Amino acid sequence: MERNKPMETPLIGNWRKEDATSREVLEATVYRKLVGSLMYLVNTRPIMCYVVNQLSQAMVRLTKMYWKVTKHVLRYLKGTS
Repeated sequence: MERNKPMETPLIGNWRKEDATSREVLEATVYRKLVGSLMYLVNTRPIMCYVVNQLSQAMVRLTKMYWKVTKHVLRYLKGTS
């Protein structure tokens, strides 16, 4: 993720519509750890509250779209101080 360019927004637009067509379920262990780490940021960055809420809804059934959105959030955090 170090070589990726930073993003300007914390969330992808209309990502829920794309997720409705995704049927492939992924292993969620790493995802759960990552979302847990993002929950810590809610205390220091209030803008992340909605984003973490949306990502935490996929704890049981993780699809590729949620993983893609999580990487987008990491790229957004890379571009902010």
